[in-house]
Amino acid sequence: MVASGAVLTKRMRRAWIGLTLLVGGRAWAHPLQITGVVVHVERASTTVSVMVHLPLLGGADPAVAVPPRLHIRLDGREFHAESATVENNAANDTATWTGTEGRGAQAVAVESPVFPERADDTTAVLVYRSERLVGRMALTPAHPAAEVGESSWRIARRFVEMGVLHILSGPDHILFVLGLILAGGTVRQLLGLLTAFTLAHSVTLTLTALGIASLAPRFVEPVIALSIVAVALENLSSRRRDYWLRVGLAFGFGFFHGFGFAGALTEAGLPREAIGWSLASFNIGVELGQGCILLAALPILAAIGRRGVEARARFTRYASVGIAAAGVFWLVERVRLLWFGGG
Repeated sequence: MVASGAVLTKRMRRAWIGLTLLVGGRAWAHPLQITGVVVHVERASTTVSVMVHLPLLGGADPAVAVPPRLHIRLDGREFHAESATVENNAANDTATWTGTEGRGAQAVAVESPVFPERADDTTAVLVYRSERLVGRMALTPAHPAAEVGESSWRIARRFVEMGVLHILSGPDHILFVLGLILAGGTVRQLLGLLTAFTLAHSVTLTLTALGIASLAPRFVEPVIALSIVAVALENLSSRRRDYWLRVGLAFGFGFFHGFGFAGALTEAGLPREAIGWSLASFNIGVELGQGCILLAALPILAAIGRRGVEARARFTRYASVGIAAAGVFWLVERVRLLWFGGG
């Protein structure tokens, strides 16, 4: 049985609030703009409601402009509305397009944001099955697709890939890891540093992704930048390096990096039916990404080390100055944007 218009309107309002909270943590540097999508799956029908900001349509009729922008698959087959309605809301300059197809589905895949050409717009999706929320996702050009009801293997593979790409595309995380290993040490010691970092960020990543704990980006992002400065300055200190101090830095700042990782995971939407798989797989992906950084850096450090102690010390000094400079720049920019509104 297809939900009534009143029920759908109520659900869209509830979805708008929930999805604003879902993606708000990742929009700290830009005005938040959301296109809301609610998918309601019943045994013999599927209803999709899309709430769009009319200016994004450039004056086009929502009844004509919205359907071609929907890339939703039900059990692998593209969703095609057999009937549709449009409700305009002049008060907030939005329109809600609602379409229904006469078939249900186990898996719901959304393969593209509604406005993929707009980097400032997030497509936020809630999926209901018989009035029960079974999935949520937020799609952006960086994370353009997601699926609810997919197999555990596909979930694991998707979140491993996401973890690898997240750390390798995050220069702040990369520089922190490089700062940790730049002073050198045995392979066992370097793995110990990364393990301390892993243990810490896994805790806050899990707590945040499960909704148990959170910390505002205005605190998290500057502290991540500060962590880069801290490890670089420790490299530049003239005293003998203290391995356990570096373990403490990796562990302590790892908590804050975990909050940063959690933003990407929340943005992708954790499937409730496989939340353990998702968290574990994302963590594995992050560790594989860190391993790639370590494997790329070790041959370079070894080659420089073969040129003598002085050459290695000079390289560490210059590289640490560059890392510290990047950290200071990010720290100033993030404080300016997050605490003073970029003025």
